[in-house]
Amino acid sequence: MNEHDRIITGIAASPGIAIGRAFIFDRTGFKVTEHTVADSEIDREIARFRKAIDEALDEVVALQKRIAMKADEEISGIFRSHRAVLEDPEIVDVTVVRIRREARNAEYIFDDIMQGWIASMSAVENPFFRERTADFEDVRYRVLARLAGMARTPLQEMDEPVIVVAHNLSPTDTAEIDRSHVCGFVTDVGGQASHTSIVARGLAVPAVVGTNVATSEIEEGTRLIVDGTAGRLFVDPSPGTIDRYEQAQTEISIVEHELLQFLDAPATTEDGHTVELSGNIELPSEVETVLSHGADSIGLYRTEFLYLLRHGLPSEEEQYQAYRKIAEQMSPRPVVIRTLDLGTDKMPDRVSLNSEANPALGFRGIRLCLANPEIFKVQLRAILRASTVGNLSIMFPMISRVSEIRQAKEVLNEVRRELTAEGTPFDESMQVGIMIEVPSAAITASNLALEADFFSIGTNDLIQYTLAVDRGNPGVASIYDAYDPAVLHLISRVVKAAHDNNIWVGVCGMMAGDPYTACLLLGLGLDVLSMSPIDIPEVKRTIRSACYSDLKEIADHVLSLPNSDEIHEYVKDRLAG
Repeated sequence: MNEHDRIITGIAASPGIAIGRAFIFDRTGFKVTEHTVADSEIDREIARFRKAIDEALDEVVALQKRIAMKADEEISGIFRSHRAVLEDPEIVDVTVVRIRREARNAEYIFDDIMQGWIASMSAVENPFFRERTADFEDVRYRVLARLAGMARTPLQEMDEPVIVVAHNLSPTDTAEIDRSHVCGFVTDVGGQASHTSIVARGLAVPAVVGTNVATSEIEEGTRLIVDGTAGRLFVDPSPGTIDRYEQAQTEISIVEHELLQFLDAPATTEDGHTVELSGNIELPSEVETVLSHGADSIGLYRTEFLYLLRHGLPSEEEQYQAYRKIAEQMSPRPVVIRTLDLGTDKMPDRVSLNSEANPALGFRGIRLCLANPEIFKVQLRAILRASTVGNLSIMFPMISRVSEIRQAKEVLNEVRRELTAEGTPFDESMQVGIMIEVPSAAITASNLALEADFFSIGTNDLIQYTLAVDRGNPGVASIYDAYDPAVLHLISRVVKAAHDNNIWVGVCGMMAGDPYTACLLLGLGLDVLSMSPIDIPEVKRTIRSACYSDLKEIADHVLSLPNSDEIHEYVKDRLAG
């Protein structure tokens, strides 16, 4: 790297390297005007709106089919959520009612409704769901573009390789990218969990998001290097830097080819110790991605998405069909289904609780479910019914004390008794586990292990709660550290408690998907590592090249070190190569 190179840092959203000229993509300038509609023209205005909705639906369906043909089913599944918005009567029908009642143009009414939804989504504390505003923004733009007679976007008109620079890219913007013309992208906003990042990883488009300044500091046509692995963007790089990154591109291609040979191999160390590698998913459509990346199981199915794109609650039958599909596709491989892990910040109109100033420490996860058993029981019934066609387990989130798991199990037993009385079959031996993601659970893990069939450590939240760090807050994000001794000692304590009580223990946070921390976790004794499917091949290769005895030695020594910097350096030095 040349010391004079100008570098913009961001979030590593999709790995790889892209070298090309900047193309500034801006659709934020789309203006919506307001005007009244004569009584005699209201029916025509409504018809114009419905036509725009139908055209947008047709466009999304066609895009979904096209993407499914050239990429993982995971990506095409994202567009089902867009279809759900376009078909939602609380958006479409309410728009029609307001056009008729207020006698104003369709663009203004629809935009006003969508902006309300977007503002509500943006206010959610949980970043996983806050980033889903991109879905609503995409639908908003698509319909408004149709109303304005715009049928194509600039991203579909590229005729030379470029790096797209944008304030934000919706999932469909990203998916519509012609890989032969767009070699990478960078955005001002976004995170690793956003749908845009998921699509980028699925299409293997290197991407850096969350730079904050890209659109304001980069001019059209500027040569760029996107390092999607390190989360860095080089602006007008020196010839030497370009040469080095071109060489790195070649090396990456060689490594990607080598990883293919590990897809069907077990994650077994050189001295014969095997660990189970699982995939984390949020949509049933992601199962194909899990299998194609060599996973042994699904270690975390986040069910929140079933509740996200709607005002009402998903029915038992709707949930049953989603769980059944996953169970059938994965059978006989295990699938761990986490029950609803939302808070009142996301479901204020669906639960009998007041809004909270700090939802992260309030009624979320199992607390919300226990306070609303009618919601909880519907989900448990659906999971139990689906357990007859596959190898399903239930996992309760946000458990902080023994009384909570006992209460949750009693609700589960009540549902079991109801199904038995109805003559509805279910797997009576299905395992019931809990998430360990708060310090109180980690400290009392030996007590909790008497009540659970397995543990899954949610390191993302465990780190956040242990270190009192909001990882979405730039001012303190640097303190969020997976190598902190307090975090590692808690993990070690949980592993010991689990094994002393003959239950298995896994990790389903981002630590599992990093080769260094994955090896450290393996040395600490973890039985299962669950991660984003795209991370599985590299983690598997790393594990297969290591010795379990060495990893245990590393983990034992790490627990004696006083600070995270020393731990990080020691792990890097021992695992180098």
